[in-house]
Amino acid sequence: MAAGRAGRGSSGGGPPARAAAGRAQQHHRGAAGSGPERRAGLVKRILSGSLAHLAPSSLLRLLSATAPSGVLEISCEAGDLRLETTKGRVAAPGPDELRRIGRILRASSGSFRFEPRDARPVAGDALTLAALADAAEATEKVWESGIGGDVDVDRLLAGEVTELSRPAPVADIHVLPAQPSGNPLDELLTELQATAPGELLLTEVVVITKDPRLWRGSLASGWRRRGWELEIRGESRDSNVDGVDAVVLHQEEALERIEEELEWIRLVRHAGEAMPPVPVVWVGRVRDRAWVHRLIEAGVSFLMPPPENRSGPALDRFAADLAVVLDREMRTRQTLASARRPRTVYELVDTLLEKGDPEQAIGSLLQLASSQLWRGAVLMVEETAIRCRAGYGYPLSRGSTALPRGIALLEGAVRSGEAIIGIDPDAGGAAQLARVLGVNRLPAATAVIPLAAGVTVRGLLVADREGAPLPELTEMTLLACCLGGVVVSGGNRG
Repeated sequence: MAAGRAGRGSSGGGPPARAAAGRAQQHHRGAAGSGPERRAGLVKRILSGSLAHLAPSSLLRLLSATAPSGVLEISCEAGDLRLETTKGRVAAPGPDELRRIGRILRASSGSFRFEPRDARPVAGDALTLAALADAAEATEKVWESGIGGDVDVDRLLAGEVTELSRPAPVADIHVLPAQPSGNPLDELLTELQATAPGELLLTEVVVITKDPRLWRGSLASGWRRRGWELEIRGESRDSNVDGVDAVVLHQEEALERIEEELEWIRLVRHAGEAMPPVPVVWVGRVRDRAWVHRLIEAGVSFLMPPPENRSGPALDRFAADLAVVLDREMRTRQTLASARRPRTVYELVDTLLEKGDPEQAIGSLLQLASSQLWRGAVLMVEETAIRCRAGYGYPLSRGSTALPRGIALLEGAVRSGEAIIGIDPDAGGAAQLARVLGVNRLPAATAVIPLAAGVTVRGLLVADREGAPLPELTEMTLLACCLGGVVVSGGNRG
């Protein structure tokens, strides 16, 4: 059974889970040691940026989720705003000032400046920066109580602010233990491949070789756990690379016919001209340097030798090394949405989160999500699995926490870097995701938001409102992606 709205329900779990949730709650209530300004010897970095890159309301919600202390200054055509924040909280404004802040938050151009520093406790009534954003934006539009916020706007505008200093609701975050991807989930992947092949999005790797023995057995099964489907072709003639993700040219001996050489060169050039380009890796022993030079000129991405033996440790090392090369070559050809976002936003997040504390980032990310979404979970993208790491609202289980690579619902967001808003709850992949999140069925109004580190998606935020329509998530997608970069930078370290 669903645990209810964020801040009200419980995700379950034993004492370790409650302890982890308690630590996350302590951070969001402003526990000592949180925020970059409290670390001894830390250089307090002043950050500035454009409101065209990060809207004022998004900026306030980001600061509220990370709960720093410092001074925020916003300058735009609607006026200037200076806020002194202590652990993400500010003094409650009067009605006129709230309306003025509302006009500033609607600005689409201008600049911001944030300086982390020690700040005095807020005197009098206070509210979180997220609550301030909600209240200010609601001064000239219909208040939607379901979206979140901890302020009664009517009372605030009337000057009745005697109870505004209460803490904002804190999501009951359930953190699962980090686990290595020891379970390859072969049976589940086989079941989906047999019953619902259309719901898989596997990475297509074509190997052109005259000797397929190397590419069968343990190498093929190991790559399958990555969500890679291996297709072995004996000839390069008329080889079509459309829809293929990578090509491996395996050459043990010199090609016998000049036509074969021309076919290989033609294939390499065709792969390079594809949109996006398809990486080609050549596996062979360098004997004819002129031939290798022609391959390089044609556009081969990488050259590497074959294994000394076709079994045992030598084959395992070769398979692992080639997988690393292919993964890197495929990733460099992806243009993710995160790569198009301004670096200023990521730098701000890094500074607010003490230069990359993943545990703090998980708490901040889920706390931010809980302001708009009633249930949420962070999933880590590993080499051979996608594993649930933490969440709120969902009754997460320690028994079943992982999914195999290759499920289209998740791989689509991983590959594109774009959020998926709305799913088919009856699809096999959605049913398996629901199982990992501890529910019988996910609503159609479920969001899958990528968490990127650089240009690579290494995590996902899955969230919903228990069947209610999803709110506008453009802002959430931006902030989740930025916070997620810190989450996944530490969450995938082995």
